[in-house]
Amino acid sequence: MARLNVRKRGDKWEYRFEGATINGKRKQYTKSGFTNRRAAQKAGTQAMNEYNRTGNVFVQSEISFNDYLKTWFDVICEAKLNKQTKSNYQKKLRLYILPELGKYKISSLTPPLLQKFINKLYDSKMSRNTLSVIKSILSSSLSYAVEPLNYISSNPMAYVQLPSKRLATVDSKTRPHYLISEEDMLRIFERFPETSSTHIPMMLGYKCGLRLGEAYGLCWNDVDLINKTISINRQIQWDDSGKRCWYFSNPKYDSFRTITIDDGLTELLRREKQRQEEYRRFLKDKFIYWFEDKDGILNNEHRGKKIHPVCIRNDGSYIQPRTMQHTSMIIHKKLGINFTFHSLRHTHCSMLLSAGAKPKYVQERLGHKNIQITLGIYQHLTNEMKEEGDDVLNDIFGHEA
Repeated sequence: MARLNVRKRGDKWEYRFEGATINGKRKQYTKSGFTNRRAAQKAGTQAMNEYNRTGNVFVQSEISFNDYLKTWFDVICEAKLNKQTKSNYQKKLRLYILPELGKYKISSLTPPLLQKFINKLYDSKMSRNTLSVIKSILSSSLSYAVEPLNYISSNPMAYVQLPSKRLATVDSKTRPHYLISEEDMLRIFERFPETSSTHIPMMLGYKCGLRLGEAYGLCWNDVDLINKTISINRQIQWDDSGKRCWYFSNPKYDSFRTITIDDGLTELLRREKQRQEEYRRFLKDKFIYWFEDKDGILNNEHRGKKIHPVCIRNDGSYIQPRTMQHTSMIIHKKLGINFTFHSLRHTHCSMLLSAGAKPKYVQERLGHKNIQITLGIYQHLTNEMKEEGDDVLNDIFGHEA
């Protein structure tokens, strides 16, 4: 049990106590500025009790949650999870869980503390999907601490709930998905015409509804210019956990699919392929070739099988998805158009539904996880059409009131 120390520093008082060991070092918690010893003693006691509070009589581990999570990740996650999921978990640990909870002893993680943490994230307008992943990480890691490690007697996350979707006082965070008009799309493609680095990825988003990683992960063997189809077999992701590299993984939700493309996109891809072949012949050994190794890592070091990405420059260098950040900024600031790459996908979906395409067809074309996502967009459009109809009705009959 940590011991509280109170002492005078200058004309003020401070308290200090030790916390759990983090990265092999004891963490000191201190606060000064109190006018007298009694005030420092009272505040320090409250702070230490909050840090140490637990209702269990079980003999628990003194390990910090920070150090425990590193062990759990190395033992469990490295063995069971794929590269994409591991990268996602590491990001959630680094950005959200460790900064808030890593300082506590694992024995001090009580249901109220964890519920308060989840509520705080929800109040910050975090998306429900991200919040569910964080809750899953906490539940899984603490379950392992119960069995087989016996660090704690029960899993405190068993009593933690996600806030209800029906709470009117809290608006869950969602990235805005704008509908882009045909006129604005013409302006965008006029600013980023054919042969510009982001023209084809945006065309794939607008005309096919591809996700960002799917558009930049497309290879020429996925494109059938004769039958006018493309197959979505992969997406490209950035691994920032250690190797810091681009790698291929399955499409989101394993949404493998083959979709039809229109004549205009077919001809655009045909011209692009011809341009690349001409530069390949012209540059010869100076042309950059790409390979995918056994771990799915994209490289130009002849590791693994040779691949031919669609999104490359004239010299063969790969066009990274991050180029879209610069493009989005220009569309926002120079053209004055609300834009995200995902808005192209949202616009494609809305155009199909508005034209009378069946929701099931749209779901399969876009690779939605379930039909409810597609129906949600369909319902939004239905509501918009109703409002437009109401406006027309008022224009016709409103003057008779």
